[in-house]
Amino acid sequence: MWHGYFFSRSRGLAVALSCALVVSASGCLLVPFVQAFKEVGATEGDRMALLPEQIKKFNAAVVFGNRMEAMQYVSTDSQEKIASGLKDNTEEERIVDSKVNNVVWADSARQATVEIKAKYFKVPVYIVNTRVEEQRWAFSVGEGWKLTDRTVTDRTVTDRAVREE
Repeated sequence: MWHGYFFSRSRGLAVALSCALVVSASGCLLVPFVQAFKEVGATEGDRMALLPEQIKKFNAAVVFGNRMEAMQYVSTDSQEKIASGLKDNTEEERIVDSKVNNVVWADSARQATVEIKAKYFKVPVYIVNTRVEEQRWAFSVGEGWKLTDRTVTDRTVTDRAVREE
């Protein structure tokens, strides 16, 4: 009689300890849900926090000359125009570095105009120049941030010559 009582009580205690261990190991059961909510971009602050990573990924793909990867960050409506611009640029030049200069938010952080400072050289000249690009990004709940327009202004300033060795 005592054996059955002790066994069921210890099994209940083991289950409770296991649950406590799982919760303490993971920190909190709500963390994945909160993180997923932030990634949806439901609030203005969440949308503002999500944009820099998309800008970084798009511009890194452009720097490495990977047009197919860069096109993942472009809205469906703008694919043809931006793909054409990327093709023309990658055949004539190589981007060495790019950096975000300024972000102007609009429409409760559902649209943003981003000023990018890009260092590049024209093939085969190897003189590094600097220019400013204007990128327009738009947010939708289904797709997240997508590039809708990219304008390359040719405010060229020669920085330094790169020697071919």
